[in-house]
Amino acid sequence: MSVQSIPTKQGNTPTIDGLSVGVLALQRRLASSEPITSREMRSLWSARLRPFWRLHVELYRALARRFVEQGDNYLATEVADEGLGFFADDVPLILTRALSAARSGATQTAQELLLQKQSLLAGSTEAESLLARTFKDLWKTSGDARYLREAFDLYIHDYRTTPGDRTFPGVNAASMALFLGRAEEGRKLAGEVLAILRGRGESIGYWERVTLAECLLVDGQIESARHAYARAAAGENIPTSHLATTRAQARLLLQHLGRNASEFDACFPLPGVIAFTGHRIDAPDRPAPRFPEKLVSEVKERIRKSVVAAKAGFGYSAAANGADILFLEVMQELGRETYIHLPFPEDEFIRRSVEQPSSPAWLDRYRAVTHNATEIHSASHGGSLAFEYGNRLLFGAACQHATFLGSEVRLLAVWDGRPGDDMGGTADFIEMAREMGRPVEVVRLDETAGSTVSPRTPIPDPDERLLAVLGLSLSDEEAQRRVAALLPESEVVHREIFGERVRLFFQTPAAAAQAAIRITSETREALGLHAGPVRISTHPLTGDRVIRGEHASKADDLATLQPSGIIYSSQEFAALLGLHPVSGVRCEFLGYRALRKATAREPIFQLRK
Repeated sequence: MSVQSIPTKQGNTPTIDGLSVGVLALQRRLASSEPITSREMRSLWSARLRPFWRLHVELYRALARRFVEQGDNYLATEVADEGLGFFADDVPLILTRALSAARSGATQTAQELLLQKQSLLAGSTEAESLLARTFKDLWKTSGDARYLREAFDLYIHDYRTTPGDRTFPGVNAASMALFLGRAEEGRKLAGEVLAILRGRGESIGYWERVTLAECLLVDGQIESARHAYARAAAGENIPTSHLATTRAQARLLLQHLGRNASEFDACFPLPGVIAFTGHRIDAPDRPAPRFPEKLVSEVKERIRKSVVAAKAGFGYSAAANGADILFLEVMQELGRETYIHLPFPEDEFIRRSVEQPSSPAWLDRYRAVTHNATEIHSASHGGSLAFEYGNRLLFGAACQHATFLGSEVRLLAVWDGRPGDDMGGTADFIEMAREMGRPVEVVRLDETAGSTVSPRTPIPDPDERLLAVLGLSLSDEEAQRRVAALLPESEVVHREIFGERVRLFFQTPAAAAQAAIRITSETREALGLHAGPVRISTHPLTGDRVIRGEHASKADDLATLQPSGIIYSSQEFAALLGLHPVSGVRCEFLGYRALRKATAREPIFQLRK
């Protein structure tokens, strides 16, 4: 329920009773199974009415849990912290706060909270297993078997002593035993949990079915496990994040059983990802037609056929008039998720790429697709590299999403087959994808509408380059020397040192990522990674080459985040790394967080091996 729909007594001013009704309606919605996008939840949180929320702990519980489920651990922490300010001893909020901390890399914080509230959590069926999960996470990141044994001990104790549903700690204890090389003990535990689940009959939910499949796998019943995983994944409206999590655990178990880790991947039907590019509608002064208004309906239907045939569930596109908006409309009409990436701030984008004096309806259509989008991201102004940078961010984000799903990204384009009018357009996007060996499907415009406009010759700016930057702090010169020894001069394009703060610039995100991983062997400080267009100039006094600007300094802000010991990454860096991934290295989404006071929240990632 929006404020506009809340009952009012006079005029448009909501009454106290009306606001209360609206809060209760929101509470029911958050507690329901209705899908709500992360973008809408962020909006609900920003618009919250604190005087009413502080009366309803269920609001804080439900929203914090939703953020955790969608991977936005920072906002889950923010919601839980405010809720605990009003309801200090609320067990569900404490558990969600600990879970969000663990998932955001603050494992020690999660453990301290759980131990601090141990007496309060004594009757909880989740607390001990959540503490065990923190040790399991430490094992996964460090490979230290001590953490694995600690996790097993906590899971088995929870399984043996906690009343109520014991299947979750039981299956985890069975899996930990397998990872510890105690296969027989793992099979015995798995058999016990299987007996509990089979006693519940057929009316069990997704996670219970997954638990059953995992027990079969630990027990060595490979084909039965395969069938059980496929049956669990065949349920209706299973979130793709649940399927991806289940697949990751199945891969880990298969690997420890000495089998192909991807053997069960076919059990998890994850939808594909489409990155889209296409021509805008012809401007009134265009010398020769390319995409006239008369082709709109036909092109939209051809886009629809391609999307349906590709079984795509996720679409990445800009939102210019013409082909972009048609693609977004098709995806949204089919109930698919849409991720909009604008190459520069929205006001400028609308002025340059949406508004069409001869057809004002395109602005209304733009408003509609952006309103219904799953997420919208705008790049800051990239100078002469704005369109190239925007294309790379869009395509890289799609590639990263596809990698997470274990699928291939495909590029769908509405194109006349000719060079573009400007650099960074549809033709350049297609060329970029083909150079990377990515599949491209082209919806060709009517041959009779071919453009005769010659492409403009770009005027390169020698002082502007697209670079990756690694920011970190090193407390002494000895530490700086040790780090410098890890990085050959040929790798680093440019170095800048400001006291303890160090910036290292690289030609590619891949080179920066590999350097960051090497540096973590010498320092437990946080590292920050970003990539974007930068301007190279000469210092007027020293004559040294210097690199300044928003993209140069953003890595510094990331390197100040806590906890330390983490390699933080901007969304831009994560997307560009998605174009040329490094084997064994990935960027994991941590959540939305403001890098500075009074600035907007933005997506933060963690670079991990």
